[in-house]
Amino acid sequence: MAAPLGRVLAAALGRARVSVAFAAPARPYRALPLRRRTGPAPADPADLRAAARRFGRLGEASGVPVWQLWPDAERLRELEAEEREWDPPLREVQAALDRREREEARRREERQQLVARSLAAMPARVSAWRQERAQARERQRQEAARRQRLLAEAGLGGPPRAGTPHRDSPRAQALLQDLEQRQRREEKRRRRQERAEAARSAMAAAEAAAASRPPPGVPPESTGAVSS
Repeated sequence: MAAPLGRVLAAALGRARVSVAFAAPARPYRALPLRRRTGPAPADPADLRAAARRFGRLGEASGVPVWQLWPDAERLRELEAEEREWDPPLREVQAALDRREREEARRREERQQLVARSLAAMPARVSAWRQERAQARERQRQEAARRQRLLAEAGLGGPPRAGTPHRDSPRAQALLQDLEQRQRREEKRRRRQERAEAARSAMAAAEAAAASRPPPGVPPESTGAVSS
């Protein structure tokens, strides 16, 4: 009985030793060393905007002299010009609005006057257009009549006969051109004769008027007495 009891106890003690867990030693935490952040780059002492921002952020601790931040006379003139350009006084804005309204009113008045003149001249323009259209139709009619007359003179006005060329043939077109040139020459000659006759008539009338006038320096009464 002693042997089995001993084996049971030994087995129980072995299981107890196996089930006991020993914790591993804790690893110490080592934080990274703090890195010092580099400050901003030293600003240009001539950069007034950076100096103004630095003074506004740090105040007197920035070491920026306040008198240096005040604009000089040239910068003040530039600022005043910029303010006048982008933010003009109310009086100037009102004057500009008045000028714009007057200009718009003038343009509107001119447009209305132009429309009124155009409407007033519309009947005359319509009449002139109708007259021009009638003249164009009359010229077309005269041209057609002249062409028929030329065709009749060339023997091509009636129905086609044996031995006569067709009116659309090159020979017939050449005959028509020849007749047209002859008529143009006759028309030019007639116009020259008419102008010459008119010039001779005007010259004769001028000579008669000059002969009827008394000579310079002589009274008209004495001229009448001499002629009588």
